[in-house]
Amino acid sequence: MTLLRATARTLLASYFVASGYKSVRHPELLVSAAEPVTDKLVPMVKKYAPAQVAGFVPEDTQTLVRVNGVAQLVGGLALASGKGRRLGAVVLATSLVPSTLAKHPFWTRTDPLEKAEERAHFLKNVSLLGGVLLAAGDTEGRPSLVYLAHKGGESLARDTRRATKRLGKKTGVSPTALSKNAAEIVETVSKGTSQLTDGALAGGAALVSAAVAGSRKARKQASRQLKEAREAAAKEAAAAQKVRAKEAAVLDKQRAKEEAVLDKQRAKEEAVLDKQQAKEAQIAEKEQAKQSAIAEKERAKQAAEDEKITRKQIQQAAKEAERVNKNIHRGEN
Repeated sequence: MTLLRATARTLLASYFVASGYKSVRHPELLVSAAEPVTDKLVPMVKKYAPAQVAGFVPEDTQTLVRVNGVAQLVGGLALASGKGRRLGAVVLATSLVPSTLAKHPFWTRTDPLEKAEERAHFLKNVSLLGGVLLAAGDTEGRPSLVYLAHKGGESLARDTRRATKRLGKKTGVSPTALSKNAAEIVETVSKGTSQLTDGALAGGAALVSAAVAGSRKARKQASRQLKEAREAAAKEAAAAQKVRAKEAAVLDKQRAKEEAVLDKQRAKEEAVLDKQQAKEAQIAEKEQAKQSAIAEKERAKQAAEDEKITRKQIQQAAKEAERVNKNIHRGEN
């Protein structure tokens, strides 16, 4: 089952699942539209169906609507899931016909707008019917039973014509006459030689056996080739996975190596940066100590000068006081 087929079947089944759920949950909404169809369809089914089947056909319109909803729900789920998809598509096609006739009888409408709308819905359901019929005949690329029977018949007819030609060459009778008047040819052959008749019969049996064996052999060979192809694909997938794992390991190792180199380079750069910062800090500290020493020397020098000036002022003040005292003594004398 391909993704395209699964998606298409799911989209196609979504309408039937929703419609079937609505019919099962609320059948009373569709009773009035379904009654004209059920009133004609139920008596017809009871008339032509076998007695053991007609006894199980419900006459209640609401029950019939619910049964049709169950059929659409089950058929839609089967079509969407792929389990019994072809049978589910047949069930959907069967349930779609009465529901379309009941819901969208555009030929009974008189209003042009309503008639056009019902016609559009009717054609939509006809399109859905075509879709589910295609799904019912979808074999997912495998030959159908009709195709296999047709090809088998062609193969058998071809083998029969070849056997007829060979038998005609041995008996001297043309293939056309041999095929038109087989009874006379058999009688002629049997009269001519019984060994040739036995050979022809054995050849015919051998041809049939070869045809059957050939078809079986072809099926076995196809099955064997499919198995070998699957095994080869599995081996190739395993080898490709192993190669990818090896490449991933090499890539991880290379990435780890590159990260280690980058980490080492970053550590080296950080060490150089730390060393440079330490050197700059040491230089700044020395410069600060030098500036502090100069400032301290300047302060000491200034303090010495201030002290010298102060001493000088004190000496001058002392001299002045001594002079004043001398003057005072002189005045007293």
